[in-house]
Amino acid sequence: MKNTFSERLLPSDEASIGGGHVQLGVRLPWYRSLPLSVVDVGQLVIDGKTVPPERMKLTLDGKTYGLGDLPERTEHFWYVLDSARLDLDWPLDPAHEHEVTLTLNLYPPYIPGLTWVTRGSVTIKSH
Repeated sequence: MKNTFSERLLPSDEASIGGGHVQLGVRLPWYRSLPLSVVDVGQLVIDGKTVPPERMKLTLDGKTYGLGDLPERTEHFWYVLDSARLDLDWPLDPAHEHEVTLTLNLYPPYIPGLTWVTRGSVTIKSH
């Protein structure tokens, strides 16, 4: 939900629309680096419509993964100073503004039973 990381989860200067695709920069909402295996894109809503997980891919350090592949990525760490990119096959009208809300769940391996939920929002438009 809303926490101290919510405001920086989706940087507005890292969002773009074009050619039937949407790209969103995403910052890790945690205080230390984590493997991608403990990252879960819980929900992405654009203009009130939920984007299906199969229409999203996560790119980090030049490597792109389907969301279903993340639990296997124990070797690929997301560093706190790096942005990942969420690529969406989701056509939007670039002439209008769009409201985006992302819920990201983290399961830090060193805190058994904890689910860290962060929700952030951004308004995006064509540049």
